Amino acid sequence: MLVGRKRPFTRPGDAAMPYREILVQFDDCPAGAARVEAAMRLAEQHTAHLTGLVLDIRPRIPMSIDGGVPQFVTEALNRSAEEETERTVARMDALLDRQRCVAERRICKCDDTAIDRALALNARYADLLVLGQALPGHSALVGRLEIETVVMSCGRPVLLVPQAGLRPTIGKRIVVAWDAGRAAARAVADAMPMLEKAASVTVLVVDAASTPSGHGALPGADIGTLLARHGVTVEVVSLSSEGSDVADVVLNWMFDHDADLLVMGAYGHSRAREWVLGGATRSILDRMTVPVLMSH
Repeated sequence: MLVGRKRPFTRPGDAAMPYREILVQFDDCPAGAARVEAAMRLAEQHTAHLTGLVLDIRPRIPMSIDGGVPQFVTEALNRSAEEETERTVARMDALLDRQRCVAERRICKCDDTAIDRALALNARYADLLVLGQALPGHSALVGRLEIETVVMSCGRPVLLVPQAGLRPTIGKRIVVAWDAGRAAARAVADAMPMLEKAASVTVLVVDAASTPSGHGALPGADIGTLLARHGVTVEVVSLSSEGSDVADVVLNWMFDHDADLLVMGAYGHSRAREWVLGGATRSILDRMTVPVLMSH
């Protein structure tokens, strides 16, 4: 176990680049309010500007065999979509009226085949994107969103808020799932503003083996040293899964130690223009009970 103490290596001005723009996607999902609350807390903690994004999704009307769709059908579909957007905007405005930070709303129009691309594009002009945990089949946007596509293509860290709701704190006791890979390193760098503010950070290494191209002689020690040099209070914990699912090992450890944020890399591959997440990544996103910050 490696333990780092605060500020032995830091100098004034050494802090990580702060979050200055946080983007939260809002829809009519029951957990949408918790998502906005999480974004507000982070904006307040980091003195950031908050933008609430509503996607105005219009149906893409398929062509019929005879070459067209009756105008009254098109008008009815667009009217229904417009009314849904108006309801969603009104709900978000009510939440933002209770803001504890500088906030504004943004409405982005797109058709229902370009939801992920529209969200990824908007995220590129923020320091952090806040989304809800996927809820397949739900009528709200969160039921149609391909989380993996957004995470893998937006080029920004994504904070996913569980559907179960929020705990009293976010980022006070952070766990970093570390495998010495590129995505994990990217996630640590992107989460540095939170890591530097945390009361405690645990680098969790599961089934690590020392290799020249990955973990060093003491798995987790090198990233622990880097975090300590940023003034982070850090410890490194190495666990054996003993044949259990790695995602279960990570989530159970977090539950036992009352962690309130998981930082991890997003692993996956592109298959027929669609991003497919790796097994451990997908398992954690399906069963998460605390916010997860992911980067690719």
